[in-house]
Amino acid sequence: MGHSGTGLTEDRAREQFDQDCDDALAWIARFRSGSAGEDDHRAFALWLAADDQHRKALDLMLDLWDDLGSVQHLPFDEPIEEPAKPSRRRWLAGAGAMAASALLAILLWPAAEAPSDTLNFRTALGERREVALPDGSRVVLNTDSRLRVQYHRDSRTLALQQGEAYFSVVTDRERPFTVTAGAFDITAVGTAFNIRRQGDDSSDITVTEGVVRVSDRRAGSTQAPALVAADEALHVSSAGLAPKRGVDSRTHTAWQRGELIADAMPVADVLRELSRYHEQRIVAGTPEVAALTVSGVFQLDHPDTVVRALERSLGLRAEAISSRTLRLMKADQ
Repeated sequence: MGHSGTGLTEDRAREQFDQDCDDALAWIARFRSGSAGEDDHRAFALWLAADDQHRKALDLMLDLWDDLGSVQHLPFDEPIEEPAKPSRRRWLAGAGAMAASALLAILLWPAAEAPSDTLNFRTALGERREVALPDGSRVVLNTDSRLRVQYHRDSRTLALQQGEAYFSVVTDRERPFTVTAGAFDITAVGTAFNIRRQGDDSSDITVTEGVVRVSDRRAGSTQAPALVAADEALHVSSAGLAPKRGVDSRTHTAWQRGELIADAMPVADVLRELSRYHEQRIVAGTPEVAALTVSGVFQLDHPDTVVRALERSLGLRAEAISSRTLRLMKADQ
């Protein structure tokens, strides 16, 4: 018998929470062992900040560990709110059984390995998310994005694996802040910048404050690194680093406000931007419609409003060609 979509989602959520509980137990064991170093403290702070479910898992495991008389201090920046205590009988009989087994293992081997200090963040389609990093730096992830974070004693290394993100970086000259995007490194010191991945090989970097250094780390590359300053942008691709260009950085970061700022933008590009945020597809019905240009500020979270604005300003009409696809045509066609 097949599972419903909801059932599968619930199963995945339970499996993920089991893993979160396992990680929480490993952290407890690491700090209990007395062997945790500075890198562990930083990695723990990153793990705790990565997902609200991590905090819930830690609360639950601390509660269970406390019942066994084994809790030692963990380095919280602020007190963890006491959650409503779930029924342990229900928990042990269900999704937490795996975590309970892990607890037994930790009691037998107190110096169990801590989870990796690599953290992964991601956003769903249409989601925007702000992440506070332990050093005070800030990252805002745009729709359908993936970011990997690694903080060490002498470096701060992040990898934007997919999508788009805005980075506001706290100065620390002893620990460079570097974001990798494909084959390129973007290194900043006390600055703010936006990176948008366009695929495996190309990205657009826009600087809003300070300066970043962009370098091609591919073997055999002879291009010198480029310094990109505020209100400048740089495109990188398999061809290397393109020439810098001046831009209005507010236009490139308008997505943080949920906006698309169009200045004589082809309709095809407007629709392509909307498709990054919504499952519903809106397509231009003809090459003529696709090539029409429009200017204005559009709300990315409200595609119906954008469609109505295009209909009114360009003399178009929208027609449904499937349950998830709209086509824009000239009104007189």
